[in-house]
Amino acid sequence: GRDDAMALRRSPRLARSAGPRRAIAKASSSSRGASRPKPKSKPKAKPSQRSSATGPSGSSSLGPSRWHEEQRWEAGFEVVAGVDEAGRGPLVGPVVAAACVLSRNLDLDLDGINDSKKMTEEQRSSCFEVLTNSPGAVSYAWHAVSASEIDEINILQATMKAMETAVGKLPKNPDFVLVDGNRVPKGLDPRKAEAIVKGDGKSLAIACASVIAKVVRDGMMRELHKEFPHYGFDKHKGYGVPQHLRAIAEHGPCPHHRRTFAPIKHM
Repeated sequence: GRDDAMALRRSPRLARSAGPRRAIAKASSSSRGASRPKPKSKPKAKPSQRSSATGPSGSSSLGPSRWHEEQRWEAGFEVVAGVDEAGRGPLVGPVVAAACVLSRNLDLDLDGINDSKKMTEEQRSSCFEVLTNSPGAVSYAWHAVSASEIDEINILQATMKAMETAVGKLPKNPDFVLVDGNRVPKGLDPRKAEAIVKGDGKSLAIACASVIAKVVRDGMMRELHKEFPHYGFDKHKGYGVPQHLRAIAEHGPCPHHRRTFAPIKHM
C-alpha cells in the first residue's frame, strides 16, 4: 500500500534508473523541432560542361548540353558544328545564320546560354563576346541573306542558304552538322547532318550559333535604324509589332522591307 509506494520512491537504484529515462525523453522531444544542417549543395556545372548525364533528349532543366555532340564523337565524327538562324519572322532586313564548333574540353563562362530568344540582351551580348574572342576554343562563321534575295527565293530557301553558307565559311569543314529546326539544308550531306527541333534549347553548339546569329543580326538592325529612325528598328528589330506597323502605314516601306511579307505585299 502506502508504505510500499514510499519505499519505491526512496529506492536509490530506482531513482538512478528513472533519471536518465526522463533526460532522454526530454532531449528527444526538444530535438523534434530542431532544424537539421542542410547538406552542402554541389556547384552547378558550367553550360560548357553539361554532358550526357542530361539524358538522350540532350536537354535538361539547366539548359542545352553537349549530349548531341558526344553522340557524334563516339560515332567517329571529330568536328561537330551547330547551326542556327535569326530573322525568319521580321518584316525587314536579312535572315542571318551562324555555324559554331566548340572544342571538346571547352571551359568558358557562358552563363545563361540557351535558345537566344529566351536570353536577355545582356546575356546574349556577354556570351557573344566570350564566343567570338576565344579562338582556341570556338570557331564560328555567319552569313546573311538580304531582304531582296528573300523576296526572290522565299524565306525558307533563304534560311537554308544562309545556314549552308555559314557552315561552308567555317575555318575547318565539320564532320557532322547539328541543325536547328525540322529540316537539313539540301547542300549538306544528310548522312552527316541532323535536324533537331528546338535544338537551340538542347544542343550547346546550336545554342551558341543561335546567340551569334541573333547578336549579329540585331547589330545590323541598329545600323539600319540610323538610316531609317522613324521605324524603330533598334527596338523591335523588324518584327511586326504595332509600332512598326503604324510606321509602315504612315511612311510606307523602306528599301529593306520584305515585299513578299504582309502587310507590305498588300500595299
